[in-house]
Amino acid sequence: MTTATIENDTRKEKAEARKAIREAVKFQKKLEAVKAQPRLESLTITIEWKKSRMWGMNPHATGEARTTEGMRLVGTATASGYGYCKGSTVIADLFNQFLRHKLYDSDILARLAIEKPYGISLTKDENKYLSRFDGGIGEDCYSDISKAIGGTWKRLANTKSVDVYEYREISK
Repeated sequence: MTTATIENDTRKEKAEARKAIREAVKFQKKLEAVKAQPRLESLTITIEWKKSRMWGMNPHATGEARTTEGMRLVGTATASGYGYCKGSTVIADLFNQFLRHKLYDSDILARLAIEKPYGISLTKDENKYLSRFDGGIGEDCYSDISKAIGGTWKRLANTKSVDVYEYREISK
């Protein structure tokens, strides 16, 4: 082996180590942001179904969250394509935007260890992926998911072009 080969191998190893450190720091920042999400009283999700020439009806959802401090937060989500439940995909997106921190709460994790409803993915490798709510699973699954994370789930309105749901935190 020549010195040039050894130097190149060393450079590659150092570059890979730097990359791993950058990825770990990036992941840690994401995790801290999730854990710092504001605590909610309620989340109202309004789904408007809009016509698409290619994919039929696509959901455009708006989530209005009310925090325990009285703030109002708004998030949006959309989905397109076919072959899966687009409605539950936008609901999952909004749950992840506002309620993902609950998947790191020790009391909820203890409950989920006993019985975890379909639609919650808890990470096994803590350094690569965040726990999340899954989409494409059917809107009815969110009743069980809401109960598992300490809330209630209710359909407030259902028309041909609009669905309205409400997640409400159960007071302790």
